[in-house]
Amino acid sequence: MIIKNASLDGILYDIYINDGKFSEILPAGTENALDGNIGEIIDASGAIVIPSFFNTHTHAAMTLLRGYADDMPLIPWLENKIWPAEAKLSPEDIYWGTRLACCEMIKSGTTFYNDMYWAVEASAEALRDSGMRGALSATFIDLAGNTDELIGKLGETYEWSRSFNCPGMLFTVAPHAIYTVSERMLRFSADFARERNLPIHTHLSETRKEYDDCLKNHGMKPAFYLDKLGLLTEKTVLAHSVWLDSDEIALIADRGASVSHNPISNMKLAVGKAFDFAAMKKYGVNVTIGTDGCSSNNNLSMPESMKFACLLQKFAYSDPELMTAEECFKAATENGAKAFGINAGRIEKGAEADMVIVKKGLPELLPGFSCASDVVYSAGNDFADTVICSGKVIMRGGIPEGMKEIAENALRISKKFRS
Repeated sequence: MIIKNASLDGILYDIYINDGKFSEILPAGTENALDGNIGEIIDASGAIVIPSFFNTHTHAAMTLLRGYADDMPLIPWLENKIWPAEAKLSPEDIYWGTRLACCEMIKSGTTFYNDMYWAVEASAEALRDSGMRGALSATFIDLAGNTDELIGKLGETYEWSRSFNCPGMLFTVAPHAIYTVSERMLRFSADFARERNLPIHTHLSETRKEYDDCLKNHGMKPAFYLDKLGLLTEKTVLAHSVWLDSDEIALIADRGASVSHNPISNMKLAVGKAFDFAAMKKYGVNVTIGTDGCSSNNNLSMPESMKFACLLQKFAYSDPELMTAEECFKAATENGAKAFGINAGRIEKGAEADMVIVKKGLPELLPGFSCASDVVYSAGNDFADTVICSGKVIMRGGIPEGMKEIAENALRISKKFRS
């Protein structure tokens, strides 16, 4: 595949893609021996191209609960509304909810997402059918004393994942949080992930209550508790990570774990404190961006989450220089890829061919002094014209494939919650 006349950093290039990777990036019009045997040619006609986004924390199928339970505190929201509603979802429902999420993410320039949800088999089928890449988990909560059952289920699901035909899927171990998973199950999760070299995905320090309860119940701060159990590693992605002090942030950096900042969810659920990007940067933590699920955001737009991430820092800490557009753009692309050990998030030779061709002539992106600034502060949720994932086109003309059928099924399923 060749993307001809693509504007990258204000200069026109021809971008060659082979075996899912960027193979050559040459000044537009350069003669190349590959020209006669490269497959599809897409003329970008001077349109801007950018690396696509990595959404490092979401609950994809919660698109089905968008707007169902708003304006509530976190714990009553979970216990009284979300968990009872989720209990009504079948694997087929989760398939269609995840397909809807994938459409929304593709439309706003995302090609990889880190998901935490139930019925991972159904989620995996949706991921495969979307053409995206993703990290999917066998999420678990053992508040009901069902630890032995979950230990067996995790092993079974992992073995299933090894035979499931979806090259774009990573399998992760995802204990929900320290307040919903027993110490025994957390230890088992750490050992299971380490023995199989799997990523770990969990919530951490989203609220002050979580922080205080950990001190009371375990005699240590949440990050140190995770570390004690073996869950802080270079393959760990920690969602939220708001209520942390400098000692915990330094520990996370030392262990090489990544943090997924979810600014919109944090503000909507009023977690009471702004994410401390300055401290994360000081200690060298790999900061990434996530949207969270559609019940606590209520969309999956990475451009919108990037904008809120930057503005929240500036407002909360009275510092207009905190989290620049360039830093946030890197967090949403290259840093997200780094969290999963993927050579992506950059348009350069040898990297995974994940990219977005931006719609031309959008008034909100003119006159175009800074690409990073325009994407972070100005882009809407439909700025993408063409989206390419692992060298394959998964959206053309701004419309994801199968949108009509997906929308019809999502509306059908939503009737469960309209009584």
